[in-house]
Amino acid sequence: MEGSVAGRAKRPRTTQMAVAALETNPRMRQPLSEPLEPSSPFRQLVVTLATRKWFLLAIAVLGGVLAGLAGLARPVLYEATTQVIVDAPTGGASSGSAGSVQDLLDSSIDDHLTMLSSQAHLRRVLASLRKAEAANAAGKSGSSLVPADQHTAGSFLGDLLNRVWPQGKPAAGSPEAADAAELKALRNGMRVGQELRSRVISIGFTDSSPARAALVANTFAQVYIDDLIQKRRALDQVELQSLVAGLPQVQSDLVDATNRLETYRLTHGAVDQSAANNAANERAELSRQISLSKADLSASEAHLERIEDLRKAGAPVSAVAEEIGSPVLADLMARQLGAGADEGQGNAINREMEQDIARIAAEAKVYRAQVAALEEHERVLDAAVSDTASQLSGLRALEPQVTIVTQRYNELLGRRQELMQHIAAPSPGVAILSMAWPPSTPKTLPAVFLVPPGMIVFGLMGAIFVMVRNAFNQTLRSEAEAEAELGIPCVGLLPKVSGLHAKQLRDLVLSQLTSPFSRAVTSVLVTAAPTQGRGHPPHIILVTSSVRDDGKTELAWSLALAATRLGGRVLFLDLDRKDVRLTNEFRGEFSTVKARNSFGDYVSDRCVLQDAVTRMPEIGIDFMAAPAPSDDLLTLLSTVDRSQFTDELLSVYDIIIMNGPLGLGGPETRLLKRWADAVLFAVRWARTRRSIARGVLESLRAGGSVSVPVGSVLTQVNLKKHAGYSLGNSADLLLTRV
Repeated sequence: MEGSVAGRAKRPRTTQMAVAALETNPRMRQPLSEPLEPSSPFRQLVVTLATRKWFLLAIAVLGGVLAGLAGLARPVLYEATTQVIVDAPTGGASSGSAGSVQDLLDSSIDDHLTMLSSQAHLRRVLASLRKAEAANAAGKSGSSLVPADQHTAGSFLGDLLNRVWPQGKPAAGSPEAADAAELKALRNGMRVGQELRSRVISIGFTDSSPARAALVANTFAQVYIDDLIQKRRALDQVELQSLVAGLPQVQSDLVDATNRLETYRLTHGAVDQSAANNAANERAELSRQISLSKADLSASEAHLERIEDLRKAGAPVSAVAEEIGSPVLADLMARQLGAGADEGQGNAINREMEQDIARIAAEAKVYRAQVAALEEHERVLDAAVSDTASQLSGLRALEPQVTIVTQRYNELLGRRQELMQHIAAPSPGVAILSMAWPPSTPKTLPAVFLVPPGMIVFGLMGAIFVMVRNAFNQTLRSEAEAEAELGIPCVGLLPKVSGLHAKQLRDLVLSQLTSPFSRAVTSVLVTAAPTQGRGHPPHIILVTSSVRDDGKTELAWSLALAATRLGGRVLFLDLDRKDVRLTNEFRGEFSTVKARNSFGDYVSDRCVLQDAVTRMPEIGIDFMAAPAPSDDLLTLLSTVDRSQFTDELLSVYDIIIMNGPLGLGGPETRLLKRWADAVLFAVRWARTRRSIARGVLESLRAGGSVSVPVGSVLTQVNLKKHAGYSLGNSADLLLTRV
């Protein structure tokens, strides 16, 4: 025998999955349509979600129901709000410093917000609430701060704690834990914030009781204002005590300064400021006169020195006369020049020159005496001015001291009066603008408003689940996908029929000729054996699959029934000893006389062909049963001469449908492949895993030199669900009414 089974099994298997090039045949390839453009990711997303629309709708409805139930289960909460207003900063800022005023206001508001949210303030509020609760419980107050309808509901603080921790209560012996839990509940219910950019601060509290919410909000604001008042009063009292303690010392300093001033005035007498001013003016005038006299003296002495220098140098009389500058001397000099040399005229000129020189010297002496007298008067005046200035300086040194001490004393008296007023009526810097009233409208939304968000959230979660599940889906759901993953042509698909049995299958194929199932089976048969018919060579078609429940047996019987419509003899050769339900139904329903022999007896020459065939005249099919359990199919296939039996079978029958064993069962399918003219590989739609199908096909094509066309068939396809994928293949044609 050409090639042994053992030799083919030892060959190494390749891991490459593209097998189409090895086993393709034009007879098995459907005509290719025009290539479609690949779908965009958005369209793929829409298609994926559309296929699971009912699941997504159910999830969304479930989310809405759960959200509505959660809204009904949660308590109805009310929020009461108290508004306080912060005093505007009074820093004496002008209109040009509006930015500084706003900065001061923002800083003040930030301080108030921080102090309102502090742990210390929460503890003070908690203590105040405890006092109010104790007073109400003991009946000491005429009007209860807590509304009467709240007494029956339990403790106010207990309600606060139960709203935060409904299942847990602090231990009775642990007051710290109880305080911490109550403070946490109080903090969780409070809301403190600024109203836009205004000076108003809102203090809100949320509780299931409107009256209790208003009580806590008002207490929160009032306790804060009372605390500020106490702090301001304490600071003012401390400052007042310090001021009162230092006031006698300032008063004593004022008395001492006044006494020193009066003593100085009595000792030095009264000093007239106008006399001092006159002395200063006289001193200035005297200084001016001395300067003028000194200037005149200097001019006279210089004039006299020049004349003496000319005379000592033997200068002409005319030059000396010109330097003297006397009009009389000039007239004499003119006469001398007109009369010629005259001794009498010369003596007159000399006498006049001597007189002029003596006159100039006398003027210089007068100026000198005048300067000496003025300087003496200046010294006397300087002494008087110095004494007046000394008196004035002492007076001016004492008067400012008295003024400063008096001003300080008056300021302390004014500040004491102001502090006393502040202590009597302290200003906390904030005031209550609006008290909280029990709210009538709940803060929590009605349960119906939670339904749409719940549906949206659960719908998104369902969509994410669908997308993740689709991403991890390893099954085959379309012809194009099957061809791309398996590497072989997909020759068609079979619609899913629930509860399929023998009679129903016969009616679907032979009676309901226009049904999608009948058209699909006929199309697969014609594609797998396009030359089948009278005058054409017979065909052997092997039908196999990877695992059970892939619809292999249903496909084989459907092909056999469809082959009877082509007008030839049909043999159904059953080689699967596991999937026998449908086969037994056909044998029980349509066989006349059951053959005692099987395929094993026939190929082992223990009987002739007629003895191994069971007739089913009602449906026009001959049936050959699978080998008995005692016969090893692998041994039978590897030891017999296949050509001998196939020639005999093909001489009798026009088409033979071989219902082969599972591909995962063993190498029998590879041996049967050499018996067939075409192999149909059944793949269950959206069920068979790609890796398993590829592995079986890899095993099927391993070994052997005979090239047999192999095609896949998608079985049990849900046409309506498949059409939802919008793949545009033969499923759309099957849904179309004929």
